Amino acid sequence: MAATLSDLIDLLERRVKPAVKSLYRGPLISTAAVWRRVLSRTCFIGITGSAGKSTTKELVHAALATRYRCTRSSDSNNQLYDIARSLLSSMPWTQFCVQEIGASKPGTFAPMMAVLRPQVGVVTNIGTDHVGAFHTQAAVAAEKLNLITSLPAEGMAVLNADDPMVMAMAAHCRARIVTYGMQNDAQFRAETVTDRWPSRLAVRVHHGKETVLIQTQLLPPYQASNVLAAVATACSLGISLEQAARAISRHEPMLGRMSLYTSRRGVTVIRDDWKAPDWSLLKAVQYVADAQAARKVIVIGTISDGAGRRHLYRNAVAAAVAAADRVLLVGSRAAGAAPRLGDIGGEKLLSFVLARDASRWLVDFVREGDLVLLKGSNNADHLARLALALDQEVLCWRAQCPRKVICDRCRLSGVPAVP
Repeated sequence: MAATLSDLIDLLERRVKPAVKSLYRGPLISTAAVWRRVLSRTCFIGITGSAGKSTTKELVHAALATRYRCTRSSDSNNQLYDIARSLLSSMPWTQFCVQEIGASKPGTFAPMMAVLRPQVGVVTNIGTDHVGAFHTQAAVAAEKLNLITSLPAEGMAVLNADDPMVMAMAAHCRARIVTYGMQNDAQFRAETVTDRWPSRLAVRVHHGKETVLIQTQLLPPYQASNVLAAVATACSLGISLEQAARAISRHEPMLGRMSLYTSRRGVTVIRDDWKAPDWSLLKAVQYVADAQAARKVIVIGTISDGAGRRHLYRNAVAAAVAAADRVLLVGSRAAGAAPRLGDIGGEKLLSFVLARDASRWLVDFVREGDLVLLKGSNNADHLARLALALDQEVLCWRAQCPRKVICDRCRLSGVPAVP
């Protein structure tokens, strides 16, 4: 019956118009709150943070699923309605449900906590993501603190010891606290072993007297914190360090989060095109700067948070020019930005208002052995099309698209559309 209900909801989400969705989403959330009381034996794990929560959620689920019956939220779905969907997908025999929790504006956590009622809370970090809506990092931290204060005394909080704003939450927590980080005083500690392209990230994790080397499929060094968060959570819930390491080592990056696309022409594309807060742009550029490749191309789309601070954008473009053979600025702001940045870019810097035009240039330029970074915001840019176009004809080149789904999974991807 649950599968039938889930299938029906999926069908409604795909077929009906937004105005119709508002008619059934409210009752569905209310139903989920009632169903939550039936799931008294299921342990609900809430994962939040400014960045890394989707990957951490996937890794936690992968580790726990080696031993337990588990469900998880899909993709990056992390709002109240998404929590309701996760609850209705869980059965009384489900042992763990791993739910990502996000906040796009103040006041969103309280109703989500009332429905989810988590026993375990994981906080990855507090950054500048969504600072436009919250104005300060302190306000972001205050909102996410709701996850920790909602935990019962017999619950558990998993906190990033490397982030002072996260560790400050411990003072408001009545649950057991587990810490992870690169610092020696963290209960779960790690150091990176390899983190430069073409190698994948490898981390050595220490807990008590145990040590394990995890060779992941992930790329940038900052993913080590997500790996460690997952290990700390899963091992504190009954998974051995060796079990967690094996499960995490098999996990592929989430699509659009430093995931890989290798074209038939031998061109490697690093796709970091899901979202682009300013801090992540600089880290992605540095990763390319340190990489080994015949030639490097960096494509920069819309910066989702912090782009209004022009000096940060300028610094990122300057770093990209220093790191790559060519830098492409793509999107509605590209035409205005390129002339202002010409002094730092020279012939290396190109601008394209339309993704279709950038794609045509890229297809003609790249060759076997090249490394391409796509960095942008999916909701604004849909840069995935530049990777797909290396191997196939892309028909949809909408300049403005309201759909939040990534292009690889979009049912309209085969429908011709021009800017």
